Amino acid sequence: MKWIDGWSPPRLGSLCVLGLACCTGTAAAQELIPAESVSLERSVMQQETDSAEAAVVPAIPDVPIAEEQMLPPVVVQSAPNSGDSQRDYDATFSNAEVITPNETPTEMRKFGGTVRVVSREQIEQSDAYTVGEILARQPGVDVVNSGGPGGVRSIFLRGANSQHTKVMIDGSPANDPSSPSRGFDAANLTLDNVERIEILQGPQSLLYGSEAIGGVVNIITRRGQGPMSGAVNVQGGSYQTHREGGFVQGSSGAIDYSFSGSWLDTQSFSAAAGGAENDPFEVGALAGAFGVQLTENTEFVYRLRYTDSRAHIDDASFSTGIPPTDDPFRIYLSKNMVQRFEINNTMLDGNITNMFAYDYVTYERNDKDDFFPSNIEGATRQFTALSTALLWPDHEFSVGVQHWDESATTEYLPSPPDSASQYQTGIFFQDQLTLWDRLHLTGGVRWDDHSEAGPHSTYRTTAAYELRETNTRLRASLGTGYRAPALSENVFPYGNPALKPEESTGWEYGVDQSFFDNNVVFGATYFRNDYRNLIIYDPMTFTLLNVGRARSHGIELTTDWYLTDQWTVWASYTHTDTWDADTDKQLLRRPRDKGTFGVTRYYGNRAGSITMAARMIGRRIDSRDGSVVLPNYNVIDLYGDYWIRPNMRWIYKVDNLFNEQYEEITGYATADASLYSGIEWTF
Repeated sequence: MKWIDGWSPPRLGSLCVLGLACCTGTAAAQELIPAESVSLERSVMQQETDSAEAAVVPAIPDVPIAEEQMLPPVVVQSAPNSGDSQRDYDATFSNAEVITPNETPTEMRKFGGTVRVVSREQIEQSDAYTVGEILARQPGVDVVNSGGPGGVRSIFLRGANSQHTKVMIDGSPANDPSSPSRGFDAANLTLDNVERIEILQGPQSLLYGSEAIGGVVNIITRRGQGPMSGAVNVQGGSYQTHREGGFVQGSSGAIDYSFSGSWLDTQSFSAAAGGAENDPFEVGALAGAFGVQLTENTEFVYRLRYTDSRAHIDDASFSTGIPPTDDPFRIYLSKNMVQRFEINNTMLDGNITNMFAYDYVTYERNDKDDFFPSNIEGATRQFTALSTALLWPDHEFSVGVQHWDESATTEYLPSPPDSASQYQTGIFFQDQLTLWDRLHLTGGVRWDDHSEAGPHSTYRTTAAYELRETNTRLRASLGTGYRAPALSENVFPYGNPALKPEESTGWEYGVDQSFFDNNVVFGATYFRNDYRNLIIYDPMTFTLLNVGRARSHGIELTTDWYLTDQWTVWASYTHTDTWDADTDKQLLRRPRDKGTFGVTRYYGNRAGSITMAARMIGRRIDSRDGSVVLPNYNVIDLYGDYWIRPNMRWIYKVDNLFNEQYEEITGYATADASLYSGIEWTF
């Protein structure tokens, strides 16, 4: 077990808090924080080493009537802060609004597909650093790490390839156009300023175009509201890790703002399981949102996220199933900036809403390898116009136009740099209809024209039916998706300009059922996705070809049990059967079986909490011929917080509590049992 060098966390305090989990008395917590002095507004932390935080916010004084009349009316925000607890999102007939399913605010109960939400409450309680940590605990989501912090972190949704997951930050496309397959590496995605995470499963190209074959992960950041408030925090722990961060948010008149920043530094461990040297990692992140009410019915929003990281990495083979080797001198530098300029407008007393957005995303990556150093840059520019009209109550019709172009420059020294670009324009229509306040239907089509791959069309339809007499909700969806070839696959040297887009067809049906006055919520889903025209390398012709076919299907079971105000239990089980038509074997690194289980104990008037969360991952293959098999593993984490004073919170977590030894990729190390603890001050 490895603990921080030169600093000893409050081990006695940790044991005391663990002991409190077994106690039923909460008098001490109630004495520290009287009920009338605590307001449970939860906040955030961030990235693909997931994060969390919580804030005690003093009661907001009423605005005098005279001042209130001077403030302009507020239009619906593009991605409003929900303010809902995790329980609100988990409810069978959830009225909590989500953005990602229809790209407009939609009540969860009205969407017939699968959308899962990680609320701000859950993020704060987890004390995670990155988005990847949070996603790894979700059903139907597999996160695979190549080593410790800073190593490549891939996201798989329901058995699809990692490049089939479209990752967005407030709607901005975050996939890297300069990567070999335009995939997303979540290694640097921290939880700074994150309000919630929405996970949309299955093909979603109707609204989100290319990459959305397996699904969409949308990171939604916080909008400022109320008087200025904020927090600063410091944490430390194993592997000589320290993290500093903070945020400030609020609104005044027609202006709202929310900004955060953090710095994480760790000596980590060797990415190679048999390595002898550490692979340190450090990352800084800035995130923010600034909104201004321009007129009574128009607002402007600017969003920014910037990360800058430095990672020591080890040498890896080009083939799967072969362990990496130690390299004490190789350094990988990465910078990423995501910007979004957005205008939201309402017309005809709110019966028509318009959204215009321009996204600009850039990547800079430098590999300081001794033998093959490289400099790589990529950029994505996207314009979206979306209009939604309320034709009559419970009937909305949307039309959208989207244009994106991407470019990249690669330089593998000493060769000269190569540059390439491509673009695509699409239009889509969607109709949303509710009948008898029970049957909710959506349907839509999309046409795209790609500069290299030509035209393509997709569709999606969903249905949800509510049986309120029995607290039952039935749901189903059918849709298609595609992924246009990446620049390195069709335009750069050694690419094949004749490649067609990869395609998928997916469908699912499920049921949600609540019992005991909605204190127990159960969900079951069957899904199937078929993939064709997958791009693979043909060793006979030494080219990339559209010859791959694959399939994934399975079931997802979820349960949320709210025993009392102090106790919450949740569990999930996902069985995913995948098939690679080329090898007649399972797809790489997708476990057939994955289970999660967790128990949370709250103290007093939510003056603190402690959570035990377990992940059970089944066997996976790590070579296409099936000769390399990764064994199953079970990891248990412990995390929680405690309000020492009304403005001071103690946060802590123990990762891999029982020191499980396992590998997510052949030969890549994972963390031993490790302890992290810190203090957060709110104002």
